[in-house]
Amino acid sequence: MEDITAVVSDLLEQLAVARDVPVDAPPDRIVVSSLDQMRFLVGLEERLDAMLDVGDTLPFDLTSREALVKSVLTLLEESGYNG
Repeated sequence: MEDITAVVSDLLEQLAVARDVPVDAPPDRIVVSSLDQMRFLVGLEERLDAMLDVGDTLPFDLTSREALVKSVLTLLEESGYNG
């Protein structure tokens, strides 16, 4: 299984560059809109070659990088991903 922490960091860096914010900024300064969350989700799916089941609300906890990684791991588990 690919290192999810590295995947999340890479995706945050890409989004930060696109938004012109520091790459080490907290996730809630990088992912500020629902469109950003969709971009993050699509990036996860592409990077992991997976279809993730998110329902009506995107489940990302943006309070810290660790919280974001944990929410991604939960989403992967709930979606049946076994990379």
